[in-house]
Amino acid sequence: MGIKNKLKEMAVDQAVDQMCALAESGTDEDLIKIGELAARLTDNPLWSSAVEGFRRRLEINHPQMHMARKFMREIDPHVRRSMLRNLIAREALLGYKIRYQVKEELGFYPPSHFVISPTMACNLSCFGCYASSYRAKGLDYETVKDILRQGRELGMFLVVISGGEPLYWPHFLKMCEEHPDMTFQFYTNATLIDRSMAKKLVALGNVIPAISVEGFEKETDERRGKGTYKKITEAMANLKELGAVFAFSVTAHHYNLDIITSDEFMDDLQEKGVFYGWYFHYMPLGKGATTDLMLTPEQRGHLRKRIRQLRGTKGVFIADFWNDGDYVDGCIAGGKHYFHINSKGDIEPCVFCHFAAANIKDTTLKQALASPLFKAMRKRQPYNLDRRRPCILIDANEQLHEVLEEGGAHWTHEGAESIVTEFSPFLQDLAERYTQWLAEHDNDPDIMEKSMEREYGHDPHREEQIKRIYGKVSEALTDEEKKAIYAG
Repeated sequence: MGIKNKLKEMAVDQAVDQMCALAESGTDEDLIKIGELAARLTDNPLWSSAVEGFRRRLEINHPQMHMARKFMREIDPHVRRSMLRNLIAREALLGYKIRYQVKEELGFYPPSHFVISPTMACNLSCFGCYASSYRAKGLDYETVKDILRQGRELGMFLVVISGGEPLYWPHFLKMCEEHPDMTFQFYTNATLIDRSMAKKLVALGNVIPAISVEGFEKETDERRGKGTYKKITEAMANLKELGAVFAFSVTAHHYNLDIITSDEFMDDLQEKGVFYGWYFHYMPLGKGATTDLMLTPEQRGHLRKRIRQLRGTKGVFIADFWNDGDYVDGCIAGGKHYFHINSKGDIEPCVFCHFAAANIKDTTLKQALASPLFKAMRKRQPYNLDRRRPCILIDANEQLHEVLEEGGAHWTHEGAESIVTEFSPFLQDLAERYTQWLAEHDNDPDIMEKSMEREYGHDPHREEQIKRIYGKVSEALTDEEKKAIYAG
């Protein structure tokens, strides 16, 4: 480590010490001071915006301030310090700067994190899960260590672990222990998190379990097996009591939507101690794949509306991987913001995009990010100018064919090609119907595209998209043409 980086490390530690001292008192004023301290660590405008948003929420006593107060007053001190150091101070001071330097070399800003599935093995056999489609023994520890090293060199200190069941991978705890400067969020069915495992996770401090749940006991056990919900409840109780930071993950499908978007469901999760959660739409990708479980246009619209209502009224932050596309300028895959490495080492654009053109055993992360496949995806993003339709699989399936050919990609498991063969006509029709539904409901503030005021003139890449489609820059568009963008 060079002198410059050592000085940066010292600055991180000093900042964390100050934040931890403020956190011990736990007042609302100290919450603001922690945010301001984090903002002073960097010139990243996103941090300044985040701190300002945090301040406004605190001033109006927004329900989400429940999370911040709980973080200061109920979380284990070691966990709190690890999160402050890795997710705030390290990201603000080191990660952002490193990625900016890498941008000068690669010609584009690298992603802030990545997902890796070191194993697809699992102790459950859930209907609709794609994990069993991968036939691989998993990644060895030395390969994963080298991937993490490369990630840090690109400024990525947040790593998401998926699978399979990550706790089934024999090196999971060792990996987290040997990389204390990184944060690991892992998606888990929680059946292996007994009290002993919960203590180990808290002792590590840099681990965030995101526990998969399908609703209440009936819905969860129907998909994941009898008795699973009881084990999930026990795991959450242990994690809460021991002062862990943990999240939830839910798959929205045709039959559980009303349950998982209810006030009762979210109130129950908040009471169980979760900090945040992810909503994922069912995708026809793996074992027993079927389009019957997919959300209808009306259901997808309902989910979008309810997510925004819940965010405004509950003390848990929730994100919708598809319906929040307008907050992140559409698709985030292909190295724009993240990518996925599967258990065979194939470097996939997304955890739901099961195709690749490179393997981590034969190439580097830098080379993969600059590959024809990832470039083919990024140059088309956003696939629709209406960013509420961000996904190349279900919102722009016709463009997926082009990307595969241009990027020289292959499918990463048997049956994955059905997304552009068997299911393609259905998905394209579904996309057209959802486009129409959005147009018919665009006067609803919870349905209309967010951040419209930033739509034009701020993003050169976006201007290229507009010019390619309309033949002129955004400033020259007529009002009717602008309306057409939002209507699709």
